[in-house]
Amino acid sequence: MSFIRSFCCAALLVSSPIIFATTSSAQENKPENKITVADVNGEAIYLEEVMRLAEKLPTEYRQRPLESYFGGLVDDVIDSRLAAVAGAESGLSENPGVSRLMEVAAMRVLAEAWIAEQVNKAITEDALTATYKLYIADNGSREEVKARHILVPEEATARAIIEKLTGGADFAEIAKTDSTGPSGPNGGDLGYFARGAMVPTFEAAAFELEPGSFTPEPVQTQFGWHIIKVEDKRVATPPSFEEMVPQLRQNLLNQTLGRILEKLRASAQINKRSFENIRTEAQAAQAQ
Repeated sequence: MSFIRSFCCAALLVSSPIIFATTSSAQENKPENKITVADVNGEAIYLEEVMRLAEKLPTEYRQRPLESYFGGLVDDVIDSRLAAVAGAESGLSENPGVSRLMEVAAMRVLAEAWIAEQVNKAITEDALTATYKLYIADNGSREEVKARHILVPEEATARAIIEKLTGGADFAEIAKTDSTGPSGPNGGDLGYFARGAMVPTFEAAAFELEPGSFTPEPVQTQFGWHIIKVEDKRVATPPSFEEMVPQLRQNLLNQTLGRILEKLRASAQINKRSFENIRTEAQAAQAQ
């Protein structure tokens, strides 16, 4: 049995992750508007069923051309249809355990469909445009600094260097001779970088400086002690709306999903047992 087939068979036994595929309109969901990929005993198998299965494959498979594994997916759907019919005919669907699993699977499908519908209602062209306008208006998130630094292992050494710099010594030349960092031979030049590119302590110190100034106190990170000099500041040109659409859509999806789930939880009574409590009960049950 191929890996794809083994994986897909296993996927039938567990609940799938929530899939945020674009939901079809009522018109598109009519059978006459669906694409048939096969039929089993006169019952059609539609493309959307195969593609939902494809979305559950590991990333390494989904990165391959679809045609390289599409046939295997269709065969998996055919096999599951045949096995499901055989199971129903055997009366297995009346088994309490199986019946419960079927209920859980049905609830999961309903939840996925409802959440996808709510999310897609929120991710409109107007919403994407508004989010983009907020992004380009926030200059702080796109601010960059051009800096140099000198890295040394001891605080005392860093303070001695600051004294030299205060006395007029050339920052780049000291970096070349004294810095232990990889940028030392280049005079400590780090080029331009944005927020999030450096460790937090280093970043905070660098963005507080005005162009032409250096840190009056050594800055400690896990790498050692730094003296940082900022040479320039700028606000990076924002990407075009078209370039940012995938990121904007993902951000809106995450925000909308968070709001939906938070609202649902706020109106529900939820009691969660601790993991330790559950494990203790499970271990006791196994020991019996």
